[in-house]
Amino acid sequence: MPNLVGLSKALTYRIMAADHLYFTTHGPGASAGKWVSVEAQSVPAGRLVASLSQVTLAVSMAPAHDPFATPRLIGMDRTQVINTLQNAGLYFASTGPGASTDTWVDVLSQSPAPGAPIRYHGTVTIHVTTRRPVPVTTTTRPIATTTTSTTTSTTTTTYPGETTTSTSSTTTTTVPVTTTTRAPSRSHDYRIGDATWYSYIPGRCATSYLPFGLRLTVRDLATGRAIVCITSDREAARGNRVVDLSETQFAQLAPLAKGVIRVRVSW
Repeated sequence: MPNLVGLSKALTYRIMAADHLYFTTHGPGASAGKWVSVEAQSVPAGRLVASLSQVTLAVSMAPAHDPFATPRLIGMDRTQVINTLQNAGLYFASTGPGASTDTWVDVLSQSPAPGAPIRYHGTVTIHVTTRRPVPVTTTTRPIATTTTSTTTSTTTTTYPGETTTSTSSTTTTTVPVTTTTRAPSRSHDYRIGDATWYSYIPGRCATSYLPFGLRLTVRDLATGRAIVCITSDREAARGNRVVDLSETQFAQLAPLAKGVIRVRVSW
């Protein structure tokens, strides 16, 4: 499957025709055939598909973007990665300890490499870990001093006009004492608010505050039931709404007729 995200309408038609693939579209301009660029695709780029297969493309009236340099994510924590990719308009996928449960705290490596060309709304694969390198601060306390005194005395018999002489010497040894301070660990993020539904790709969802490609856990606070979805659309920031789910995912939490439920969204 080719990577179509960020491509123009003309280039998308040319690539899909060359690969003998079909597609359908939804989103702004889709019904009238006036869409300009691809925002997301239902089959990820790189997955093997049969000839003449059909995929669904989320399209937009926004202009296509030229490739740009991939930002450096190595050494960032989850919040920094989310903010950086949101500003760049990129997706990400994570592998490694904590990736499946979204409890990772540090990026060890990435692909594409920092500075490599990437398309708008492309995907950066990051290898993560649940342990963050701990900065060590060394502090020197006031010096602990060990004092060893050696006294040598010499006594002589005194005659008129003579005195007794005594000699003493002192040796001082100083030993520096160090302490180690470790940085506190971070906890991961969540929001509590309202969830609604709309006609969208199963397994995908929309928020107004998170980057595309992020894996969310949405839990119904009334029943305790939970689903998982991937952010790939943008909702309008209104009131206390924290996520818009597809019909399929909302129905797993509550009847569609309910319309709005109270949820906890974590990532």
